[in-house]
Amino acid sequence: MFFWGTLVLAALFVAGAAAVGMRVPKYRTETAHFNAQLTEAQKATRDSLLAHQQKRTALAVAVLRRDMRIRSLEQKKRHLAIVLEDSVLELRMGRATLRRAKLTIGPDSTVRAPDGRTWRLIRPVGERKIAERQNSPTYTIPEWVYVSRGQPVPSESERRVRGGLGTYVIRLDDGTEIYSQPREGPLKDAVKPGAFMAQTSDLAAIFDAVDEDTPVYIY
Repeated sequence: MFFWGTLVLAALFVAGAAAVGMRVPKYRTETAHFNAQLTEAQKATRDSLLAHQQKRTALAVAVLRRDMRIRSLEQKKRHLAIVLEDSVLELRMGRATLRRAKLTIGPDSTVRAPDGRTWRLIRPVGERKIAERQNSPTYTIPEWVYVSRGQPVPSESERRVRGGLGTYVIRLDDGTEIYSQPREGPLKDAVKPGAFMAQTSDLAAIFDAVDEDTPVYIY
């Protein structure tokens, strides 16, 4: 009973995924059809509402970045600050900058697979903490890396790369990674979207100066 029950459940999941996958093209066609039916006035109203929403979002992000900058300046203890506008990572003690590293910042990106799966990779803004530090860890290259390049996805064992995120990896509590440039694997030639990559020598100096729960301000 357990075997057949599991088999039936798996079949239902597969059928459900197939049904959703078949509906995606139809949804896109219907959306295009409805957009084509809008009058110029309706399109103008829609675009105005979208633009207003985008302005509100941009304003909220600007306020958050300002607050993070102030909070970083007020922090008395050792902490990290990532200044997005200048593309730098700074190790600070109070207002004093102890070390500055130039960053390559991964852009925001959306990756869609043919089967309907979607990965949304966004640069973070706000206050975080260091969750863990790793030295030359074995990194499992995510499936979306291959999907974004139109390549077949290897098995999980084949995607495990020693030092796939470089020699030094600082992972924040939301999963965001600050890492040194890898020498191996598919990420050696391009920065990971939504992540921060630094030169090995710069990150080495910062790596030993921080620990778990060190505050990180991204603005």
